[in-house]
Order: sequence, then C-alpha cells, then structure tokens
Amino acid sequence: MISFADAISSVNIAKGLMIGGGFIGPCVGMGIVGGNYIQATGRNPEAKLLGQALVFVAIIELYALLAFASTFFMLSSK
Repeated sequence: MISFADAISSVNIAKGLMIGGGFIGPCVGMGIVGGNYIQATGRNPEAKLLGQALVFVAIIELYALLAFASTFFMLSSK
C-alpha cells in the first residue's frame, strides 16, 4: 500500500517528468520524418522513398523503446 505522502514525493514527480520527456522526443521525430516523407512523395511520386523513411522511423523508435525500458528501472528503484 502506498501512502499519500509517498505518492506525492518529489522523487516520483521527477521520475514522471523524465519518462514523459523521454517519450516526447521520439514522437516529435516521427512527426517530422512522416511530414517530410509526405512532402517528398508529393513532389516526386515515382521515387522509392519508403524504405529510407522506415529506416529513420526505426532509429527513432529505438529511442522510444529505450525510454520505455528505462521506466521499469526508474520505477523499481527507490
């Protein structure tokens, strides 16, 4: 059972902010890559750009997975 004082401690708030910041970056990056891919496809429909875009999305996803995995380490340590 978690007490009220433990739930509102500054450590838990800091952990939540760190986790949220770790997910904001990959989300913005995926939006930028997706928008640029749509622009490039609109300008040159015959180009095969999907493979390159998916490589960049995979790299960005790696950072999101690292942030997700770090949540378990931060939440389990006290």
